[in-house]
Amino acid sequence: MEDGEEMEVQSQTSSSTYKVKRTWDHYYCTCPAWRNQPSVPVNARSCKHLISLLGEKYEAARIKLKNPDGAALRAPKSKKKSSKKGKNTGDDDDNGGSSKTDVAVLLANSWDVDKGPDPTGWWVSEKLDGVRTFYDGKRMYSRLGNPFTPPQWFLDKLPKDVTLDGELFGGRGEFQNTVSIVKTMNSPHWKGITFYIFDIPSLSTQPFEARLEHLKKLFAPGTGSYASDKVIVVEQEKAKSRKHVLDKLKEIESLGGEGLMLRKPGSLYEGKRSSTLLKIKSFYDAEAVVTGYKPGKGRNSGVTGALKCKMASGKTFDVGSGLNDKQRQSPPKIGSIIVYRFQELTKDGVPRFPTYLGEAADKTEPKDAVVPDHRKAGAKKSDAPSE
Repeated sequence: MEDGEEMEVQSQTSSSTYKVKRTWDHYYCTCPAWRNQPSVPVNARSCKHLISLLGEKYEAARIKLKNPDGAALRAPKSKKKSSKKGKNTGDDDDNGGSSKTDVAVLLANSWDVDKGPDPTGWWVSEKLDGVRTFYDGKRMYSRLGNPFTPPQWFLDKLPKDVTLDGELFGGRGEFQNTVSIVKTMNSPHWKGITFYIFDIPSLSTQPFEARLEHLKKLFAPGTGSYASDKVIVVEQEKAKSRKHVLDKLKEIESLGGEGLMLRKPGSLYEGKRSSTLLKIKSFYDAEAVVTGYKPGKGRNSGVTGALKCKMASGKTFDVGSGLNDKQRQSPPKIGSIIVYRFQELTKDGVPRFPTYLGEAADKTEPKDAVVPDHRKAGAKKSDAPSE
């Protein structure tokens, strides 16, 4: 196919017709098999229509070149007969080589800034606004088990005999750019990403302090056996008091940070949500599904003014704040999951003054934030924290 060429192909298992297009070295197909590969880089996806059109050997070589650490191309299955009339087991929905894996990481509960328990003696660190990442000694995965595709030079900076839990981080306020980079195969912008490590699950039965010391031996600047400016152990400090934590929170947020994390001293690593890890923010992040667009006015006339969104609860709201000019011209597609931020809910249970942060890195369903009653508009005075 020539660059820019587009053609129609017939489904091999139904009367459906799909479109195949080439854009530079990317090949696209509108069939379900090509589309339903969220864990595979766009330029490394294939389907049986592309295999039939381009040839199995060519496709196998192309997939290997574009995603060298990914699963090998699977040859199309032969059509199978079904025992049920009118139903077939063809593979238009066969998505080729999925390399999703099971990942069990430690997940945090929330610490309320007004009513949370005394944090004195707990470990405090910055909550990074990046992409949660699990490293299994060979590859990097999202918390849902979808593979990331960092360059080999990035992986070479890590040991092969441990598992690591951390965050791929592109800087404060760079969440959307970070998501875009880590989801793109061979992006040259990986040079702007750093792997911030906060735990080592392969030593899960040792107390947190011992795990932290082991991480420092591996990655401490100048002395660690794998010291690198691309791999950093998240800094931890002991909480002296509740006021110390709240002052630290104010400092981090004033610098554009997302919040803080609290880790219980002596705690083990659990591959589930645990009260030994708490997150602290003076605002809330949640996800919603894009259902439509509101036209812009004034300086935004002719482009998107706001995204129409639906929460997991089914309630709807609009979000326009946080969209830049490029995003207003090319907004997230209808059906995509976005991340937004807010400080409280209205009495109707929708976010007040939400701000768009970006498209979710690894979500298939939206999730609402858990907001305590005293952070909801119209809360009774007795619900507010005492001084």
